[in-house]
Amino acid sequence: DGVDKLCLVDMPTMKTADELIASVDATLDGWRVALDSSLSQGNETLALEAAAAADNKKTYLWEDSDLYFKRLATFKPDTYFAKPLAISPLVCAAFGWENVGRDITKCTHEQCKATLCIKFHPALDKESHANLCAKYLNLLASSHKDVCPFQSFAKRSLKVMERKSKTNNAVIIDLEEENSYEPEGLMDRVESALKCSTVDLYVPPYMLPLCIETKRFEDFTGDGSVTKQSVEEGALRIQRQIDAKGAVGVEMPDVVSTYCLEVLSDPNTELFDKSENCSRDAYMLSAFGWSLCNEDGSAGNVMGVMLKCNLCLSKSILASAAPMNAESPKKKKRRIDTLKEANIKVLESHRAYCPNVSGFARGVSDQSKPGWKVVLSNLRK
Repeated sequence: DGVDKLCLVDMPTMKTADELIASVDATLDGWRVALDSSLSQGNETLALEAAAAADNKKTYLWEDSDLYFKRLATFKPDTYFAKPLAISPLVCAAFGWENVGRDITKCTHEQCKATLCIKFHPALDKESHANLCAKYLNLLASSHKDVCPFQSFAKRSLKVMERKSKTNNAVIIDLEEENSYEPEGLMDRVESALKCSTVDLYVPPYMLPLCIETKRFEDFTGDGSVTKQSVEEGALRIQRQIDAKGAVGVEMPDVVSTYCLEVLSDPNTELFDKSENCSRDAYMLSAFGWSLCNEDGSAGNVMGVMLKCNLCLSKSILASAAPMNAESPKKKKRRIDTLKEANIKVLESHRAYCPNVSGFARGVSDQSKPGWKVVLSNLRK
């Protein structure tokens, strides 16, 4: 099938993920009993030890956003490129994979370390390419060892997405999963929320806890207040750096102007002028997913403000026109024109798989509309 797959040899003595989780639950139950007992006997030392052990209970591995972004940062344009949206770096990282070489991904879990090569032959036709993509997507779940917690999570996530696309959110729970020992986690809550729901989720459920930026896509308020607040807060931080360092401004893409005119009935793109506290440029940058790369907006030796996308981790510079007081008017104009060419592009500077410009994959051959359209529609409410 054209798939190169390298996995470590299974260890027959290892427990399955469900068995490990059941064992952990049993241990926690034992701690609770010990805590209750020690409190009733007045044994403060044992009580404190039991309470400390209970406090050390961590977030599920697949919901840890810090580890997720650490994995995502390993995917480089020169080692993992030209991949379908369904198996983009965002999906790989969410399912526990990091990029360790050209077209090579590796599970980060210490007891798994499975390795998978994801490569497409350039001569494949469209149908064969889609079929191979579907196989790779399934391998991102099934290639994990049984002991790896990402295996169960990834498999269930793909099932939820498949059911969602086929039944329009009428999620069906099969008997096998009802009787499983898996504790109530993210996918349980998602399935429960989607039952009998007519709401069409834009963000894949497994992505929701990993990045706070996704909240502006899932704004079900009638007035778009969630999105507006998120964009306003980001714009204010950018504005402070624009005021401190100066900037040449950003250009409005033609596709955005057309969308505002034809879909949002906003020919003058007035939705970017709603803020009383920041400029049109700052508001537009925030609306298209850009934020300060660091608190002071420094860009090293380059004059300008360093910006980043918190979804695809792309970085770009909002160029500064200063210093140029000693330059002639002609030189000033040439300098500004040059900076505009090298300046951040609100859409093009994102990575190709960024939800802000490409949306999210809905299966192998389908995807949602670009995230920037969702945000602008919310801002127009």
